[in-house]
Amino acid sequence: MTMDIELVTVGQRYRYYMRQVLAGHGPRPARGSLREAQAQAGVPAGRWTGRGLAALGLTEGEEVTEDQLRQLFGEGRHPDADRIEAEQLASGRSPEAAQRAGALGRRVKVTGADLVFRPPPTVYLMWAFGDEETRRVIEAAHEWAIGRVLEWIEDQAAIIRIGAQGVHEVRPVHGLAAARFRHYEARSGRPLLHDHLILSLRGLRPDGKWGAVHSTTLLRNTVAASALYDELVLAAVCEGLGVASEPRTVTPGRRPVMEIAGVPHELIAWTARRSDQITACRTELEREYVTAVDDDGNPKYAPVVSERARARLNKMAARQTRPRKRTTARSLAELRARWRDSAVRRFGHALIDSLLDLARAAAAAIRARVPEMVDLALAAVEVAAVVFVMNKDGTFQRHHLLAEARRHLALVLRGRPRPPDLDDQVVDTAIATHCADITDAQTLRARTPAHRLYTTRWTDADLRPARRRPAIPDKDRQLPPDTDGAPATPRLPDQAAGEWEIPRVPLCYDRAVLAAGVVRAKLRTTLTGTGRGYDVAAHQQAAMPEQLLPPPAADPGRDDDDQEPEAEPREAVDFTELRALRKSRTDTESLDLTAEQLRHIQEAHKRAAEQARERAAQFTEPDDADEPSWPVRADDQRAHRPQQPGPHRGPGAGR
Repeated sequence: MTMDIELVTVGQRYRYYMRQVLAGHGPRPARGSLREAQAQAGVPAGRWTGRGLAALGLTEGEEVTEDQLRQLFGEGRHPDADRIEAEQLASGRSPEAAQRAGALGRRVKVTGADLVFRPPPTVYLMWAFGDEETRRVIEAAHEWAIGRVLEWIEDQAAIIRIGAQGVHEVRPVHGLAAARFRHYEARSGRPLLHDHLILSLRGLRPDGKWGAVHSTTLLRNTVAASALYDELVLAAVCEGLGVASEPRTVTPGRRPVMEIAGVPHELIAWTARRSDQITACRTELEREYVTAVDDDGNPKYAPVVSERARARLNKMAARQTRPRKRTTARSLAELRARWRDSAVRRFGHALIDSLLDLARAAAAAIRARVPEMVDLALAAVEVAAVVFVMNKDGTFQRHHLLAEARRHLALVLRGRPRPPDLDDQVVDTAIATHCADITDAQTLRARTPAHRLYTTRWTDADLRPARRRPAIPDKDRQLPPDTDGAPATPRLPDQAAGEWEIPRVPLCYDRAVLAAGVVRAKLRTTLTGTGRGYDVAAHQQAAMPEQLLPPPAADPGRDDDDQEPEAEPREAVDFTELRALRKSRTDTESLDLTAEQLRHIQEAHKRAAEQARERAAQFTEPDDADEPSWPVRADDQRAHRPQQPGPHRGPGAGR
């Protein structure tokens, strides 16, 4: 995720931003102003942006002052509250009335949110090593993508709750105001183009009063906003420089990230100094986590590292390995010269000078192989399947589908621009075709589309990751070899003698891709016989680095004698090509399957089909109970049998 979010609160959190974040990566004198500290750090001054500036009397692009930040984010008042109160007092108003004139509604603790936007590593590497034209194109794409994401947040993610217990939700009528600050480097000194967008969580309600933007709703939509920024910035950079994007697997088992095609991954590792430090520290924390015991000798935490524990340990490792900021100020030109000299010493002039040419050559190959086509039916299948497997208990909301739809479109289009509402079309198709509404609408807010709860109409427990809690070991629990009085842990065949394997919960994205691929292949087989074979084939070619499709049908105009007999029919999924694609760095969906595993998956889908109608009938509206929402065969008697309790239902499910 290339857009992070942190809430800004009055008090210590605000002071931290003023002293450490907004001043850039240079020292801030104790009695110096914010602008002096930014000039010493070599970063530009902050600028106001957002549609809500007019309601505050500010203009787009106006420089942000330290007093405005203090009043808006440090005190929750109008950014010019001091001036407004002075004018009110001069006109004879009482101090209480003057204070109300400079306030933005009631005082709240959370005054803003810090949205940090940073493009993918290959983008800011080309920004650091490219010429001035390349730098301007990337910075313009970066700013444009931030503006579009801010507009989406104002229209979709920013809500103000009013009424008793916040039962009603309204949008800020004039949008929101934000202060944007540009930074150029990471704490490690490596290039890292990123912007801090300090978003004010105060909005004007339709009744003319100021209200607080619901921060929980904003946090809930963070992943969808990050996916939108990733998609937009890559599309703008690819269009401006004539390049294309490709998927890159950073961590096995996790989602791939989209990068500029043709940029060597060794350059990314050159910038990942902090990532290596965080990974090493997190590994040590994971060892302490799984081996910690209480006073009675029982495991203090879980015996394995879960996904949530891994995320928390990663944050702890980031804080523990965080370096100090540099104490010397350098301009952007000086930084670019230092980065270039360091990279040339490591990789040579030939590679650094030809980055744009390499990216354009790779883009030409991708454009020739991947057509510009998105099949809504297949996109909806894949999005619904991945979200179903990735989310706990198979339940999800619209923002989960929206984030996955944007990732899918970025993967399929490979840096091409798309219609603005295509992601919503994919989500609407997935909800209408493959999802069942299971919302328990007890309140008015629960009936809104953003709060409705969904699950899929089909289930396949064999394709979902196991969610059973690992059994807690007994007193003979194996500990690392250096633990006194404990036996050595058995080693894997390819594991070194001093190595100890940390037990971790397997990541479920591989299983999600597998489930999506199986359901997509089933739909592909169904649609091929209904005249939509070309669309399906084009979408498959766009979604994968190679076209993994059955051979084309024989030409009916040709004689059988003119056709060469085939040795054996080719399978719908070519396992040879899949294994070859697994070794390619641009592959994200290659699956090392065997024929037996594929048959097992097909049998699982047959069992799931028998349960689909019964499961969907559970969520059918009472008025529509007599009319099925999907076609049911007359000879399918299983669809009319009463539902019987089984081990897959009830409180004991999954145990």
